[in-house]
Amino acid sequence: MQYTFENIDELIAKRFAGEIGEAEDAILDRWLSASEANQQYFGQMQRLWQKAAFAQGVLSRPLDVDAALARTKSKIQQIPAQGKAKKVFMNPWWIGIAASIMLLAAAIWFFQGSSSETPVLLATIENTVRDTLSDGSRVALNQHSSLSTEFSKKQRRIKMRGEAYFDVAKNPEKPFVIEVQKVEVTVVGTRFNVDNRSDSTKVVVSVEEGRVKVQIGRQIEFLNAGEQATIDCSSGEILRSQLLPSGNVKAWFDRRFVFDDVPLSEVIPILEKTYNVQIELKNKDLGTCRLHTRFNNESIERIMSLIAETFSLQIESNNGRFSLDGAGCG
Repeated sequence: MQYTFENIDELIAKRFAGEIGEAEDAILDRWLSASEANQQYFGQMQRLWQKAAFAQGVLSRPLDVDAALARTKSKIQQIPAQGKAKKVFMNPWWIGIAASIMLLAAAIWFFQGSSSETPVLLATIENTVRDTLSDGSRVALNQHSSLSTEFSKKQRRIKMRGEAYFDVAKNPEKPFVIEVQKVEVTVVGTRFNVDNRSDSTKVVVSVEEGRVKVQIGRQIEFLNAGEQATIDCSSGEILRSQLLPSGNVKAWFDRRFVFDDVPLSEVIPILEKTYNVQIELKNKDLGTCRLHTRFNNESIERIMSLIAETFSLQIESNNGRFSLDGAGCG
Protein backbone atom coordinates (compact mmCIF):
# COMPACT_ATOMS: atom_id res chain seq x y z
CA MET A 1 0.00 0.00 0.00
CA GLN A 2 1.30 3.44 -0.91
CA TYR A 3 0.87 5.89 1.94
CA THR A 4 0.13 9.53 1.22
CA PHE A 5 -0.94 12.51 3.30
CA GLU A 6 -4.57 11.59 2.53
CA ASN A 7 -4.43 8.50 4.78
CA ILE A 8 -2.26 10.02 7.53
CA ASP A 9 -4.62 8.81 10.27
CA GLU A 10 -3.50 5.23 9.78
CA LEU A 11 0.14 6.24 10.09
CA ILE A 12 -0.62 8.10 13.32
CA ALA A 13 -2.26 5.00 14.77
CA LYS A 14 0.67 2.82 13.68
CA ARG A 15 3.14 5.13 15.42
CA PHE A 16 1.14 5.07 18.64
CA ALA A 17 0.96 1.27 18.47
CA GLY A 18 4.72 0.98 17.80
CA GLU A 19 4.10 -0.78 14.48
CA ILE A 20 5.16 1.90 12.00
CA GLY A 21 7.91 1.18 9.45
CA GLU A 22 10.80 3.51 8.62
CA ALA A 23 9.32 4.71 5.32
CA GLU A 24 5.93 5.33 6.94
CA ASP A 25 7.60 7.11 9.85
CA ALA A 26 9.35 9.48 7.44
CA ILE A 27 6.05 10.32 5.71
CA LEU A 28 4.44 11.09 9.06
CA ASP A 29 7.36 13.30 10.09
CA ARG A 30 7.08 15.31 6.88
CA TRP A 31 3.34 15.74 7.44
CA LEU A 32 3.91 16.94 11.03
CA SER A 33 6.54 19.45 9.97
CA ALA A 34 4.25 20.88 7.27
CA SER A 35 2.05 22.93 9.62
CA GLU A 36 1.17 23.73 13.22
CA ALA A 37 -2.39 22.56 12.53
CA ASN A 38 -1.07 19.09 11.71
CA GLN A 39 0.81 19.01 15.02
CA GLN A 40 -2.32 20.06 16.93
CA TYR A 41 -4.33 17.32 15.23
CA PHE A 42 -1.63 14.81 16.14
CA GLY A 43 -1.82 15.94 19.77
CA GLN A 44 -5.59 15.50 19.86
CA MET A 45 -5.32 12.01 18.42
CA GLN A 46 -2.60 11.17 20.94
CA ARG A 47 -4.88 12.07 23.82
CA LEU A 48 -7.66 9.92 22.34
CA TRP A 49 -5.24 7.04 21.89
CA GLN A 50 -4.14 7.22 25.52
CA LYS A 51 -7.75 6.87 26.65
CA ALA A 52 -8.25 3.93 24.29
CA ALA A 53 -5.11 2.13 25.50
CA PHE A 54 -6.24 2.56 29.09
CA ALA A 55 -9.75 1.33 28.32
CA GLN A 56 -8.67 -1.76 26.42
CA GLY A 57 -6.37 -2.76 29.26
CA VAL A 58 -9.10 -2.89 31.92
CA LEU A 59 -12.36 -3.69 30.12
CA SER A 60 -13.88 -7.00 31.26
CA ARG A 61 -16.55 -7.64 28.58
CA PRO A 62 -17.00 -7.07 24.81
CA LEU A 63 -18.76 -3.91 23.63
CA ASP A 64 -20.96 -3.03 20.67
CA VAL A 65 -18.74 -0.52 18.90
CA ASP A 66 -21.06 -0.23 15.88
CA ALA A 67 -23.90 0.94 18.12
CA ALA A 68 -21.62 3.53 19.68
CA LEU A 69 -20.56 4.73 16.25
CA ALA A 70 -24.17 5.51 15.30
CA ARG A 71 -24.64 7.58 18.45
CA THR A 72 -21.28 9.34 18.17
CA LYS A 73 -21.09 10.51 14.54
CA SER A 74 -23.23 13.59 15.16
CA LYS A 75 -21.18 14.65 18.21
CA ILE A 76 -17.59 14.04 17.19
CA GLN A 77 -17.19 17.07 14.90
CA GLN A 78 -16.27 19.53 17.66
CA ILE A 79 -13.69 19.18 20.43
CA PRO A 80 -13.35 21.95 23.07
CA ALA A 81 -9.96 23.69 23.12
CA GLN A 82 -9.10 26.22 25.85
CA GLY A 83 -12.73 27.12 26.45
CA LYS A 84 -13.62 27.53 22.77
CA ALA A 85 -15.12 25.06 20.34
CA LYS A 86 -12.62 24.04 17.71
CA LYS A 87 -13.87 22.20 14.66
CA VAL A 88 -11.94 19.09 13.76
CA PHE A 89 -12.76 17.15 10.61
CA MET A 90 -12.25 13.40 10.85
CA ASN A 91 -12.48 10.77 8.19
CA PRO A 92 -14.70 7.68 8.77
CA TRP A 93 -11.72 5.61 9.91
CA TRP A 94 -11.02 7.94 12.84
CA ILE A 95 -14.72 8.42 13.66
CA GLY A 96 -14.83 4.67 14.28
CA ILE A 97 -11.77 4.87 16.51
CA ALA A 98 -13.22 7.82 18.45
CA ALA A 99 -16.54 6.01 18.93
CA SER A 100 -14.70 3.00 20.31
CA ILE A 101 -12.77 5.23 22.70
CA MET A 102 -15.89 6.93 24.05
CA LEU A 103 -17.75 3.67 24.56
CA LEU A 104 -14.78 1.96 26.18
CA ALA A 105 -14.25 4.85 28.61
CA ALA A 106 -17.94 4.82 29.61
CA ALA A 107 -17.89 1.06 30.08
CA ILE A 108 -14.94 1.24 32.47
CA TRP A 109 -16.84 3.60 34.76
CA PHE A 110 -20.08 1.61 34.49
CA PHE A 111 -18.77 -1.93 34.83
CA GLN A 112 -15.75 -2.04 37.12
CA GLY A 113 -13.37 0.90 37.49
CA SER A 114 -9.69 -0.03 37.35
CA SER A 115 -6.90 -1.16 39.63
CA SER A 116 -4.35 -0.14 37.00
CA GLU A 117 -2.83 3.30 36.77
CA THR A 118 -3.64 5.48 33.79
CA PRO A 119 -1.00 4.67 31.15
CA VAL A 120 1.50 7.24 29.97
CA LEU A 121 2.31 7.53 26.29
CA LEU A 122 5.27 9.60 25.16
CA ALA A 123 6.16 10.18 21.51
CA THR A 124 8.90 12.38 20.10
CA ILE A 125 9.73 13.73 16.67
CA GLU A 126 12.56 16.28 16.50
CA ASN A 127 13.15 16.83 20.22
CA THR A 128 14.11 14.69 23.21
CA VAL A 129 11.72 14.43 26.16
CA ARG A 130 12.22 13.73 29.87
CA ASP A 131 9.53 12.60 32.28
CA THR A 132 9.04 11.06 35.71
CA LEU A 133 6.70 8.07 35.80
CA SER A 134 4.15 7.40 38.53
CA ASP A 135 6.47 4.94 40.34
CA GLY A 136 9.22 7.56 40.57
CA SER A 137 11.28 6.14 37.70
CA ARG A 138 12.77 8.73 35.38
CA VAL A 139 12.98 8.36 31.62
CA ALA A 140 14.50 10.31 28.76
CA LEU A 141 13.20 9.63 25.25
CA ASN A 142 15.31 10.29 22.18
CA GLN A 143 14.10 11.74 18.87
CA HIS A 144 11.69 9.66 16.75
CA SER A 145 10.90 7.36 19.68
CA SER A 146 7.85 6.40 21.71
CA LEU A 147 6.88 4.47 24.83
CA SER A 148 3.72 3.52 26.70
CA THR A 149 3.31 2.26 30.26
CA GLU A 150 1.17 -0.44 31.82
CA PHE A 151 1.53 -0.17 35.60
CA SER A 152 -0.64 -2.18 37.99
CA LYS A 153 -0.41 -3.59 41.50
CA LYS A 154 1.58 -6.55 40.18
CA GLN A 155 3.78 -5.19 37.42
CA ARG A 156 5.52 -2.25 35.81
CA ARG A 157 5.63 -2.78 32.05
CA ILE A 158 6.87 -0.50 29.24
CA LYS A 159 6.48 -0.89 25.50
CA MET A 160 8.89 1.23 23.49
CA ARG A 161 10.47 1.90 20.12
CA GLY A 162 13.50 4.02 19.35
CA GLU A 163 15.84 4.94 22.20
CA ALA A 164 15.33 5.71 25.88
CA TYR A 165 17.43 6.08 29.03
CA PHE A 166 15.90 4.77 32.26
CA ASP A 167 16.65 5.53 35.91
CA VAL A 168 14.35 2.95 37.51
CA ALA A 169 12.98 3.36 41.04
CA LYS A 170 13.77 0.27 43.11
CA ASN A 171 10.87 -2.03 43.96
CA PRO A 172 11.84 -5.72 44.32
CA GLU A 173 8.19 -6.76 44.44
CA LYS A 174 7.37 -5.11 41.10
CA PRO A 175 10.04 -5.74 38.44
CA PHE A 176 10.27 -3.16 35.68
CA VAL A 177 9.95 -4.84 32.26
CA ILE A 178 10.65 -3.13 28.93
CA GLU A 179 9.44 -4.64 25.67
CA VAL A 180 11.17 -3.55 22.46
CA GLN A 181 10.59 -5.67 19.37
CA LYS A 182 11.17 -9.28 20.51
CA VAL A 183 13.39 -8.31 23.43
CA GLU A 184 12.48 -8.02 27.12
CA VAL A 185 14.67 -6.08 29.54
CA THR A 186 13.86 -6.74 33.22
CA VAL A 187 15.20 -4.77 36.20
CA VAL A 188 14.39 -3.95 39.80
CA GLY A 189 16.24 -0.65 40.08
CA THR A 190 19.11 0.56 37.92
CA ARG A 191 20.27 3.02 35.25
CA PHE A 192 20.61 1.90 31.67
CA ASN A 193 20.03 2.83 28.04
CA VAL A 194 17.96 0.90 25.45
CA ASP A 195 18.63 1.73 21.79
CA ASN A 196 16.57 0.37 18.88
CA ARG A 197 16.89 3.66 16.97
CA SER A 198 20.45 3.46 15.68
CA ASP A 199 19.74 0.11 13.96
CA SER A 200 16.12 -1.08 13.74
CA THR A 201 17.24 -4.73 13.39
CA LYS A 202 19.10 -4.67 16.72
CA VAL A 203 18.50 -3.66 20.33
CA VAL A 204 21.48 -2.37 22.34
CA VAL A 205 21.23 -2.35 26.14
CA SER A 206 23.94 -0.40 28.00
CA VAL A 207 24.06 -0.62 31.80
CA GLU A 208 25.48 2.22 33.88
CA GLU A 209 24.38 1.02 37.32
CA GLY A 210 22.85 -2.12 38.82
CA ARG A 211 22.00 -5.37 37.06
CA VAL A 212 19.75 -6.04 34.05
CA LYS A 213 18.23 -9.21 32.63
CA VAL A 214 18.00 -9.33 28.83
CA GLN A 215 15.88 -11.98 27.11
CA ILE A 216 14.91 -12.82 23.54
CA GLY A 217 13.08 -16.12 23.10
CA ARG A 218 14.89 -18.63 25.32
CA GLN A 219 18.18 -16.72 25.27
CA ILE A 220 18.91 -14.91 28.55
CA GLU A 221 21.87 -12.79 29.66
CA PHE A 222 22.47 -10.86 32.89
CA LEU A 223 24.37 -7.59 32.50
CA ASN A 224 26.23 -5.75 35.24
CA ALA A 225 27.26 -2.08 35.40
CA GLY A 226 29.73 -1.25 32.66
CA GLU A 227 28.45 -3.99 30.35
CA GLN A 228 26.49 -3.87 27.11
CA ALA A 229 24.47 -6.36 25.08
CA THR A 230 23.68 -6.14 21.37
CA ILE A 231 20.66 -8.29 20.50
CA ASP A 232 20.01 -9.32 16.90
CA CYS A 233 16.21 -9.38 16.57
CA SER A 234 16.36 -11.67 13.51
CA SER A 235 18.69 -14.39 14.75
CA GLY A 236 18.06 -14.00 18.49
CA GLU A 237 21.79 -13.77 19.14
CA ILE A 238 22.96 -11.79 22.18
CA LEU A 239 26.49 -10.37 22.02
CA ARG A 240 27.93 -9.17 25.35
CA SER A 241 30.71 -6.61 25.60
CA GLN A 242 32.24 -4.01 27.89
CA LEU A 243 31.13 -0.41 27.50
CA LEU A 244 33.77 1.66 25.73
CA PRO A 245 35.42 4.40 27.82
CA SER A 246 33.89 6.82 25.32
CA GLY A 247 30.42 5.30 25.76
CA ASN A 248 28.70 8.35 27.26
CA VAL A 249 25.44 6.39 26.96
CA LYS A 250 23.21 9.22 28.20
CA ALA A 251 25.01 12.10 26.47
CA TRP A 252 22.34 12.20 23.76
CA PHE A 253 19.93 13.83 26.23
CA ASP A 254 22.06 15.61 28.88
CA ARG A 255 24.88 16.58 26.47
CA ARG A 256 27.53 15.92 29.08
CA PHE A 257 30.55 14.20 27.59
CA VAL A 258 33.58 12.71 29.28
CA PHE A 259 36.42 12.00 26.86
CA ASP A 260 39.46 10.73 28.74
CA ASP A 261 42.12 9.68 26.24
CA VAL A 262 39.51 8.80 23.59
CA PRO A 263 40.40 8.67 19.86
CA LEU A 264 38.47 10.95 17.51
CA SER A 265 37.31 7.85 15.64
CA GLU A 266 35.11 7.11 18.72
CA VAL A 267 34.28 10.72 19.57
CA ILE A 268 32.87 11.61 16.15
CA PRO A 269 30.00 9.01 16.03
CA ILE A 270 28.85 10.07 19.52
CA LEU A 271 28.69 13.73 18.50
CA GLU A 272 26.93 12.91 15.24
CA LYS A 273 24.25 10.93 17.06
CA THR A 274 23.72 13.51 19.81
CA TYR A 275 23.49 16.59 17.59
CA ASN A 276 22.12 14.94 14.45
CA VAL A 277 24.98 16.26 12.30
CA GLN A 278 27.56 14.83 9.90
CA ILE A 279 31.27 15.13 10.67
CA GLU A 280 33.98 14.19 8.18
CA LEU A 281 37.65 13.66 8.89
CA LYS A 282 39.25 14.48 5.55
CA ASN A 283 42.53 13.04 6.75
CA LYS A 284 41.63 9.59 8.06
CA ASP A 285 44.75 9.58 10.24
CA LEU A 286 43.03 12.17 12.43
CA GLY A 287 40.94 9.34 13.83
CA THR A 288 43.90 8.31 16.01
CA CYS A 289 44.15 11.74 17.69
CA ARG A 290 43.21 11.24 21.35
CA LEU A 291 40.97 13.73 23.11
CA HIS A 292 41.30 14.62 26.81
CA THR A 293 38.40 16.89 27.74
CA ARG A 294 34.85 17.23 29.03
CA PHE A 295 31.92 19.09 27.54
CA ASN A 296 28.89 20.23 29.53
CA ASN A 297 25.88 21.10 27.36
CA GLU A 298 27.96 22.95 24.77
CA SER A 299 26.69 23.69 21.27
CA ILE A 300 28.05 21.51 18.49
CA GLU A 301 29.65 24.59 16.91
CA ARG A 302 31.54 25.27 20.14
CA ILE A 303 32.63 21.64 20.48
CA MET A 304 33.89 21.46 16.91
CA SER A 305 35.83 24.70 17.32
CA LEU A 306 37.50 23.40 20.49
CA ILE A 307 38.46 20.12 18.82
CA ALA A 308 39.89 21.98 15.83
CA GLU A 309 41.85 24.27 18.14
CA THR A 310 43.15 21.37 20.24
CA PHE A 311 44.68 19.57 17.26
CA SER A 312 45.45 22.64 15.08
CA LEU A 313 42.94 21.62 12.42
CA GLN A 314 41.07 23.49 9.72
CA ILE A 315 37.33 23.38 10.10
CA GLU A 316 34.53 23.91 7.59
CA SER A 317 30.81 23.91 8.36
CA ASN A 318 27.71 24.07 6.20
CA ASN A 319 24.13 23.46 7.34
CA GLY A 320 24.79 20.71 9.87
CA ARG A 321 27.83 19.28 8.11
CA PHE A 322 31.34 19.68 9.47
CA SER A 323 34.71 18.69 8.08
CA LEU A 324 38.10 18.65 9.83
CA ASP A 325 41.43 18.56 8.06
CA GLY A 326 45.07 18.78 9.01
CA ALA A 327 48.14 16.75 9.84
CA GLY A 328 47.77 13.52 11.76
CA CYS A 329 48.76 13.16 15.40
CA GLY A 330 51.60 10.76 14.64
